[in-house]
Amino acid sequence: SAFPSAQAGPMGSSQRLLIKGGKVVNDDVSVVADVYVEDGVVQQVGPNINPEPSAGLVVLDATNKLVIPGGIDTHTHMEFPFMGSRSKDDFFTGTKAAIAGGTTMIIDFAIPQKGCSLIEAFDTWKSWADPKVCCDYSLHVAVTWWSNKQEMESLVQNKGVNSFKMFMAYKDVYMVNDEELYEAFFCCKELGAVAQVHAENGELIAQKMLAMGITGPEGHELCRPEEVEAEATQRAVTIANALNCPLYVVHVMSKSSAKVISNARREGKSCNSFMLGQWHWGRVMENQTQH
Repeated sequence: SAFPSAQAGPMGSSQRLLIKGGKVVNDDVSVVADVYVEDGVVQQVGPNINPEPSAGLVVLDATNKLVIPGGIDTHTHMEFPFMGSRSKDDFFTGTKAAIAGGTTMIIDFAIPQKGCSLIEAFDTWKSWADPKVCCDYSLHVAVTWWSNKQEMESLVQNKGVNSFKMFMAYKDVYMVNDEELYEAFFCCKELGAVAQVHAENGELIAQKMLAMGITGPEGHELCRPEEVEAEATQRAVTIANALNCPLYVVHVMSKSSAKVISNARREGKSCNSFMLGQWHWGRVMENQTQH
């Protein structure tokens, strides 16, 4: 059961839940109200809801409690193979922890190696996730090299993918150059998909690591001064703006990079950022699934 005290009904019967008297928290207002749910879908939000018939209705008393929409974590990496290592959490342990913390959906990343199929990467990640997930999930797909737009089109039209991520870092692993970035942005614009970037100057990072001769984990911070991120962010914004392509800059970590984004938005450019630790919340609405 999706609900703490609800029991699944007989085959063909609906599962009905009424959350009474809690303070419903939305993005625009917090108000004391009841929430009526059928089969996991919020049907009604308002005062003194009394759905009929009462038989089979599970009622939860939320007096003096907050009723908060489940969190949507838009950036996760479950069981991700990366440079000879692998993410500690797989799709079971990671989503189990998410549910425990109030996150009811994740969006992970299918990331192909250079020269490999985007569709095959999507299918691989989906095969890892489907048997294990404890909550809703979706997948972004990374474009780690450029050949043509056919696979991106197929993913959008046939697989339901609506966002693609390009790495400007990790030279010789996932990094795309400016020409490839331009082509990917152009394709995202044509398809109506969201273009995302991991914005760091991968060439500068690689050269700095070589110059320092550091190969341990301490090198990660040492080779990444703020300007490495700010330069790549400015470059991505400039390329995206030339194509009028909306851009989403993931895990922004520095003031200087955030300033580039805020300046771009102030100038009317379509640019958003994801600050590390930021949460995105679904909204409780009538006739919408609550996430």
